Amino acid sequence: MTPNGRQDDNIDEKNVSGASQQGLENPGRRRFGRSGIAATGIIATLTSKPVLGTVCKSPSGFLSGNLSNQKPPSACAGRSPGYWKNHDWPIPNRTTAKFKSVFTVPAGSPYFTVTMLALLDPQDFDKYNFGMHLVAAYLNFRAGWSPFLDTARLQAMWTEVRTVGYFTPTAGVKWTAEQCVDYIQQTFAY
Repeated sequence: MTPNGRQDDNIDEKNVSGASQQGLENPGRRRFGRSGIAATGIIATLTSKPVLGTVCKSPSGFLSGNLSNQKPPSACAGRSPGYWKNHDWPIPNRTTAKFKSVFTVPAGSPYFTVTMLALLDPQDFDKYNFGMHLVAAYLNFRAGWSPFLDTARLQAMWTEVRTVGYFTPTAGVKWTAEQCVDYIQQTFAY
C-alpha cells in the first residue's frame, strides 16, 4: 500500500519506460485489466448487442457465417413485438388471428386459444416470450422484411422446441427457446 491508501501495482519508472520502448504506450492498461473494474459494465458494454438487426441469415447460415457468400451483409429490417402491437399487419384479421392458425398447438395448451395480438403482450405461459417473438418473426416474413426466416422454418423452430426441448438449426447444434429468442431478436431493426 502507498501512503495515500492506494494499492501499489509494482510499476516503477523503469518498467514504465521499458513498456514505452516496447510500444506499450499505456502500461496502466494492465492495471485496469487486473482491477475489479474489468468485471463491471465497461466490459458488458463491449459485448452488448447493436440496436439495428444484425442477423440477416437463416439459423444455419447464421451459424456457418455463410463463408461462401462474398456479398457484403445486408441490414435486417425486421420489427419487434412492440412494433407489431401498434401497427398494421401484413395478414388479415389482426385482432382475431390465433397463434394456432400458423403454429401446431395441442388442444390443452394455453397457446391453443390465444390470439397472435394477445401474445404480443407478455404471457405467464410464454416462457422466454418465445411465442411472442415467433409471432413478430412471422409478421416480419409476411411483410417481406425477413425473407430468410420463412413460415416453414419458424414452424419447425416452434415444433422442435415444444416437442424435444430444443431446435436444431444445423447438425449437432441445439438451441433452447431462449437461444431461439436471442437469434430472432437479432433480426429486428426496430
